[in-house]
Formats: sequence, structure tokens, C-alpha cells
Amino acid sequence: MDLRYIISQAPKFADALEMTVAIALLSMVAALLWGLALIGPRMSSRIWLRAPVGAYIELMRNTPLLLQIYVVYFGLPLIGVPLSGFLCGAIGIASQHGAFLAEIYRAGIESVSQRQREAAKALGMTRLKSMRHVVLPQALVKVSPMIGNQLVILLKDTAVVSAIGVLELTLTAKLTIERSAASVEIFVLIAVLYLILTSLLGLAVRGLETWQRARF
Repeated sequence: MDLRYIISQAPKFADALEMTVAIALLSMVAALLWGLALIGPRMSSRIWLRAPVGAYIELMRNTPLLLQIYVVYFGLPLIGVPLSGFLCGAIGIASQHGAFLAEIYRAGIESVSQRQREAAKALGMTRLKSMRHVVLPQALVKVSPMIGNQLVILLKDTAVVSAIGVLELTLTAKLTIERSAASVEIFVLIAVLYLILTSLLGLAVRGLETWQRARF
């Protein structure tokens, strides 16, 4: 084991860590917003809206993430939309996790009592205002632990983008191992870095849950 070699690779791992965090943050924001965008048609009474979105959600939830990223990475150039591996990875991750989050949001919305909606209507609120100011805040409080768990899974799934050449932690570790015999040590280092990232994210999510409960 050549610890000096591993230490000499610290700048590369710092860059890889930065890339992992960047992909995770972009994917999280996109997935959260995409999940919200899917809620309306997913819960619509119109079958022509509900059915396609339901089919999309089932497709994204029940096919491998790696396959979806490949479809984005190799498929978009065929229609004249070439994107970087970074963006393709973020789109693939957000597309799948947005589908999971849409179902989590739906479960939270359906758990809010119908009387809450009726009370909002009695106060003169439109359906949209009722959803925004009454139903959705309560729903998010109820499902925030599940949302947090989904975001932790998303963070770990960023490792999949190594398959399309994005130099995040996993691919950087693989390339480093090919140049040294310290495979165990490097994988332990990567595991520790992921553990730190997921622990920090977990703390942030729990802090947000506490704030939500205190506010609502």
C-alpha cells in the first residue's frame, strides 16, 4: 500500500467530491420540482391527463436508473440535443426520483382531511390557493421523512453517472485503483466520503422537518 500515492491524489478526490455534490444538488432541486409538476395531472379527474402521467411514473419507478441515463445520454444526440455527461446524469436522476417524489407528494396530499379543503373553500379560497396555502404545507410536513429518505437515495445514486464518464467519486476511485494496488483503502475512503455526505444531508433534512413542524 502506497499511502503517499493516495495522498498525492487528494486534489483529484476533492474535484470528484465537488462534482458529486454539484450533480446531487442539481438533481435534488430538479427532482423536487419535477415531482410537484407531476402532481396536478397525476391527481386529475381527467383520464387523458392522469393515465399518461401514471404510466410515466410506473415506467420510471420500475426500470433501472442506469438504463434511463443511457437513454438520455445516447438518445438526446440522435434528436439533435447533445448535452454534457453532467447534465445527462442530472436529468436521468431527476427524472426517476421525481417520479418517486410525485407518489410521495400524492400520498401526503391524500392524507390531508377533506374537511380542510372544505374549510378553505368556505373562506373563499380557490382550489389552487387551497392547495398552496392549506393542503400542501400540511402534506409536506407529513411526508418530509419520506422525502428525506428519497433524497439520501438520490445522493447515493449519483455514483451511477460514472457509467457515462462523469468524473465523480466512484469513477475517480476506479481510475486511481487502476494505477495502484490500494483498492481496499480507496474504496474505504470513498465510502467514508459518501457517509459524510449522506449524514450531513440527513441532518439538514431533520432540521427542516423540525422547522416545518414548528411553523405549521
